[in-house]
Amino acid sequence: MASRGHVPDVVVLAPGAENNGFASMLAELLRQNFEAKPHKLKDLRALRGSVALVADDAEVAVTLEFLGDRLLVHDGIRNVPDVTMRGSADTLMAMSNMPVRYGLPIPRRDEPEEMALVADVLAQMRSGALKSYGSLFKPGFLLRLTRVMSVNG
Repeated sequence: MASRGHVPDVVVLAPGAENNGFASMLAELLRQNFEAKPHKLKDLRALRGSVALVADDAEVAVTLEFLGDRLLVHDGIRNVPDVTMRGSADTLMAMSNMPVRYGLPIPRRDEPEEMALVADVLAQMRSGALKSYGSLFKPGFLLRLTRVMSVNG
């Protein structure tokens, strides 16, 4: 297990982001994730770029800026992100429970909760309730992002 002193330095709230509850919640979730699963730091170190998460129902947005050695969490949309995800706050947060097997977001057939989560996310995408911009052009980035963001795997 990673030492508590090392992990918080990996996920940093950018100035002003401390006033954004969504940003603070994501930063804490990611800190805990890296502490519990330090092998995920390898994917973090390989990520370069940014992701905007827009929770339309809560009228809040954050940008996750991956700098290789750390992750800066910004309030609002910063610059032009490589990938943008728009949806409800619940759906965006539910994606942190995405099952990860073999390094991929694959549910186990004998786990109804995993199957239901993946089915719900796909249904949200098909209906347009969850939108993804830029992800088709960055499949490797998106795969690493899923592994870093998920509390599983």
